[in-house]
Amino acid sequence: MWRFLILSLGLAGLSFCAAATVTVKPGDTLYGIAKRQGVTLNTLLANNRGLNPQLALKVGQVLQVPSRAPARPVATGSAGGATVRAAGIRVTAVVPVQGRLTSSYSAAHPGLDLAAPIGTPVLAARGGRVTESRFDGRTGWGWTIVVDHGDGMTSRYSHNSANLVWAGQFVKTGEVIARVGSTGNSTGPHLDFRVMVGGRVINPMSLY
Repeated sequence: MWRFLILSLGLAGLSFCAAATVTVKPGDTLYGIAKRQGVTLNTLLANNRGLNPQLALKVGQVLQVPSRAPARPVATGSAGGATVRAAGIRVTAVVPVQGRLTSSYSAAHPGLDLAAPIGTPVLAARGGRVTESRFDGRTGWGWTIVVDHGDGMTSRYSHNSANLVWAGQFVKTGEVIARVGSTGNSTGPHLDFRVMVGGRVINPMSLY
């Protein structure tokens, strides 16, 4: 009883949010639910042990979601100025290439192959910091870019004809980061697009 009261009030200055539940409806995706609830995919997975991001959600499935804390003012540095930021991270994603889906997500191919002419712009699906921008000949990825989105999610863009950003650079959602190519172990011009959350590969289609 006392332990419950202490946790409710906050222990050592920490605040705790009660969990809420969300029932999966037709058309729902992990990303869509996380976005609506104002949390990250990583947080959603952490609150639902055993949830497999590689499998489609089932209608009627109940997910545990941490309640959103009220927005708090954050000083901007100007006298009397403040800005309100939501406690949860809301994210949007864009399709990295406008092309034809030639290989969908599967256990054998944990990503998407999007075919498009050589030189077609490749966009950052989400903003973040570029952690890799190199030619990967050892594994057959060819010219590859990896972006860390800062919330447990990373995205990989491979077989590029040219990388237009470098490691350490910060990019915005929808920014052109590469050009479609057929470098490395590739049978034709396309982008191999992969997404990981918390070190686990997920279906990139769950972002849209």
